[in-house]
Amino acid sequence: MAVQEKRYTVAEFEAIAGAPENANRLLELIEGEIVEKMPSFTPSEIAARIIYFFTAYLLQNPIGRVTGADGSYIMDEANEFIPDVAYISKERMPERPSRKAPIPPDLAVEVVSPTDSIRDVQRKAHKYLRLGTQMVWIVYPGDKSVDVCLPDPDMPDGMRVRAVPAGAVLDGGDVLPGFTLAVNDIFPA
Repeated sequence: MAVQEKRYTVAEFEAIAGAPENANRLLELIEGEIVEKMPSFTPSEIAARIIYFFTAYLLQNPIGRVTGADGSYIMDEANEFIPDVAYISKERMPERPSRKAPIPPDLAVEVVSPTDSIRDVQRKAHKYLRLGTQMVWIVYPGDKSVDVCLPDPDMPDGMRVRAVPAGAVLDGGDVLPGFTLAVNDIFPA
């Protein structure tokens, strides 16, 4: 849901998002537009399960950090995203920021909620990749599947999408080497 129509910079957005009246709202900046993320139970539960598996992997392979639905990433001057789950390597961001990550995550996970337009989530995945994220997972609770989105300059829109159905296994590719996760394991019974 769009909150404003004026295009804002990250600096202007910070002032608005930090205002007392917005203290309990999750706001993102997408192409200069302020957008409010709406909470939803099932997508939150799915995101928590993914965080659990990423955290277990990172305890054995301490190569980065994982954030949840209130971890914010400054993508560029017109975009600040709050992925449902994100991973960023310590190589790219050695120090833990005090508030927001100043760079895009390496891997972003967006769980489609009932209030989301699938087309908008797919467009956001494209923006992640265009702005430096190496991999995006779009999780579809309805059919219990995941789209893995990767940058591909040979594709017309610069993005390659691989559908991973229920019963198949996701992997971390070059972003999380050796990481695997059964798609069925991220959906609650």
